[in-house]
Amino acid sequence: MSLAKDRTPERRGTRMGPLDLGDVRKSVLAVYAALALLIVFTLIVRPNLTSQGSLTTIVVFASVTALVGLGQGAVIFMGGIDLSLPSTMTASAIIFAGITRGDGDLLIPGLGVALALALIVGVFNGVGVTAFGIHPVIMTLAMGAIVGGATLGYTGGSVTGAPPASVRDFMTAPVLGLPAAIWLLILLTILVTIGARTTTLGRRIQAVGMNKVAARLGGVHTGRLEMSTYIVSAVCAAVAGVMLSGLASQSYLGMGEPYLLSSIAVVALGGASFSGGRGHFLGTVGAALLLSLLTSLLTTFQLPEAVRQIVLGAVILLAVIAGGVLRRRAQ
Repeated sequence: MSLAKDRTPERRGTRMGPLDLGDVRKSVLAVYAALALLIVFTLIVRPNLTSQGSLTTIVVFASVTALVGLGQGAVIFMGGIDLSLPSTMTASAIIFAGITRGDGDLLIPGLGVALALALIVGVFNGVGVTAFGIHPVIMTLAMGAIVGGATLGYTGGSVTGAPPASVRDFMTAPVLGLPAAIWLLILLTILVTIGARTTTLGRRIQAVGMNKVAARLGGVHTGRLEMSTYIVSAVCAAVAGVMLSGLASQSYLGMGEPYLLSSIAVVALGGASFSGGRGHFLGTVGAALLLSLLTSLLTTFQLPEAVRQIVLGAVILLAVIAGGVLRRRAQ
């Protein structure tokens, strides 16, 4: 059922008015402005990081973070959150590597099982939140614990297998001058950016994110759309896990753990609101590039891991606080 134009929340003067759209654009521009400043700073203090090879590696790692951020951002846009993402990412990568064991002929079966696992996790998360009314934090945290425990039981604490060479080539081998992972990021950015504004599905998702009650009255199946975002988040986590295993040429327990903070950080830095109805994937991509470059820069200073974590956390917190202050002033 299509959503009539005169019944959408945007026309009814609810949360996503012109001011909010302007704020989102400002947030996106602010992320890329910060990225440009960081690039200039890097050119001064660590010019070797701006070589073609180093920049390619930074963007490849950013593509993994951006993919995870895409799924997390979809859930956050609906006012939820997915804390099971690291466990899904780890489990999918381990199962994929365990099935393929470096054999390219088993790529499709391995990927199919990994995606099937993600689909199950996403459906359970979505049903728990939408049908049973369980708070997203509780539901996804519990699901993450279940998946993490099942992964530990499956491996017995010892991870075996390896991804096929084709996955590693996808992440590192140049295709028309760039690794395929970067081309995937570019394609996703174009499709998501255009689809969010021009397709019926994109408009319905925005309507639900902006005002769930008004969207439901307008004929949108809000529960189905909300559940679909948890599925998207789990599938993105699974694909990101497979991609990361290709970069590392292995899978290991806990490999998805750093991406919980990263996925939330890039969504927040990209201008999303955790109350829902506000966000833009262009901002998420810019934030992923910013975070990847910042991590690489901190690594070159040979700082202890504890210091790097503190600096990253502080930068993220300050950026989110600054964004909130600017939005309040704009209102």
